[in-house]
Amino acid sequence: MKINVSIFGVSGYTGTQLVSLLVSHKNVNIVGIFGNKTLGKNLKEFFPHDSNIPDIKISDYKKFNFDTCDLVFLCLPHSQSQLLVKSLKSCRVIDLSADYRIRDEKKYKIWYEKEHLDKNMLKNFTYGLSEINRKKIKKSRYVANPGCYPTSVLLPLIPIFKEKIVEEDSIIIDSKSGVSGAGKNPSKEKLFFEINENFYAYNIEKHRHLGEIEQEIKLYKKSINITFIPHLLPISRGILSTIYIKGNSKKFVRVQKFLKEYYSNDMFIKFMPSGKVPSLRMVNGTNNILIGLFQDFNRKNIIIVTCIDNLIKGAAGQAIQNMNIMFGFDEKESLILKRTNP
Repeated sequence: MKINVSIFGVSGYTGTQLVSLLVSHKNVNIVGIFGNKTLGKNLKEFFPHDSNIPDIKISDYKKFNFDTCDLVFLCLPHSQSQLLVKSLKSCRVIDLSADYRIRDEKKYKIWYEKEHLDKNMLKNFTYGLSEINRKKIKKSRYVANPGCYPTSVLLPLIPIFKEKIVEEDSIIIDSKSGVSGAGKNPSKEKLFFEINENFYAYNIEKHRHLGEIEQEIKLYKKSINITFIPHLLPISRGILSTIYIKGNSKKFVRVQKFLKEYYSNDMFIKFMPSGKVPSLRMVNGTNNILIGLFQDFNRKNIIIVTCIDNLIKGAAGQAIQNMNIMFGFDEKESLILKRTNP
């Protein structure tokens, strides 16, 4: 079985990464590529060293017949997907922006400081955290791909709150991301001179991914205080998150055993050997999340360290994983990876 797939926003980091993975998928035909600034360019121009890129031009979606398409990926800047979804009702949609991650229109306005333009569709999107919502994703026509920071945080946290392994009322999340997580649009903060040999926290008091993290955890733990602090690293790609939860040695052993059993059949969730610390180099270029579990010196806190590639497991790879689930393909198809882009 093959499906016809179209992609909006191929020139950004996420869109480029998505194409580089999809071209090796045995169940996919790429039939449409759409853009504004890149209109008329050949897709091959973005992949000069890749011989298996289809010979297809970036076109105007308004002139495309979506009745011939099974699935559309939206790799667009925030606020743009909500302008398009209504015109894509003949096919399934995976949105890689933040437009449909927050299910409550009032909370969307709090975190994104603007009105949502497609409020009625919010309830139709499934939150696409693959290993957690697999059954819902399989039945869905519309999937909102999670943010990169939330993916690194929610995969270890949701199971232990869902099953009440941990019932603490407060957690602290300290996350670091490579520069590609901030997108391709130029800004002073992303200039080489500004980021090189530098490292800093940002959006300390309000980062929009906190709203996403709170939304998903509060499905299982209604009353909780979450402190989330993101940082920017002077590297291209990768996210490392360190999560602090109160808990003694007995609870630590329980958490460790439970998480390993919970994810024992999930091919992309890997655990470090006891005492070994995960690093970004271990996951970059893969769809894996690598999890390390530790205690602090006084054995009063549980420390969870996770690493993902923000462009793959945090974006394009998870989107393909969701596509595989939706269409009943092998979940690991095109995600046993040998290359990265960029």
